[in-house]
Amino acid sequence: MSALPRRGFHSGRLIPLAFHVDYWDYLGWPDRFAQAPFSKRQRRVASLNGSRTVYTPQLVLLGQDFRGHSRLQTWVERINQTPARAQIALRIVPQSRTLRIAAEAEVAETDLRREAHVYVALYENNLQSDVTGGENAGRTLHHQFVVRQWIGPLALDAQGRLRWSQSVALAKAWKQPDLGVVVCVLDRRNGDTLQAVALSLDD
Repeated sequence: MSALPRRGFHSGRLIPLAFHVDYWDYLGWPDRFAQAPFSKRQRRVASLNGSRTVYTPQLVLLGQDFRGHSRLQTWVERINQTPARAQIALRIVPQSRTLRIAAEAEVAETDLRREAHVYVALYENNLQSDVTGGENAGRTLHHQFVVRQWIGPLALDAQGRLRWSQSVALAKAWKQPDLGVVVCVLDRRNGDTLQAVALSLDD
């Protein structure tokens, strides 16, 4: 995840998000970035892929379990050449310990409107963990694109449009310059990404 921007995968090509799961916490070192809803979300992704098991670390691309890491460049180039099936506008206004997020989304294709849901992710970069237990005991792990808050699903109206805004409170430990927001439109039937946009606070 940390190496993706250095490899040329900027947000105009690929938008990564790291959902830390909590089902390994019993090993003696709870992941402080993990959230139970993220574990539930991963199980739903597995179900959509026809699998009864989950594993970490896992890469999901367009809603599908993706194990061909050596072919990521080829896949991303192919995806980038595919016309977006949703339009998204995103605006964020930093305030004192809050972010005002405003998003608009539209899906033109009638058949997709009923199945499309919008999600908003608040993520943070430049994080680290000093691991004290489990298989990584004694190591320092560095994290990028860590999802801090996951909002949704937000439904489109009958015309396939959404206009949404919300002030999100920032936890004291979150570093505002390292935060960013992602808005994505997903097909709830298979997790496919119809479009996604990202904006970081250091832009």
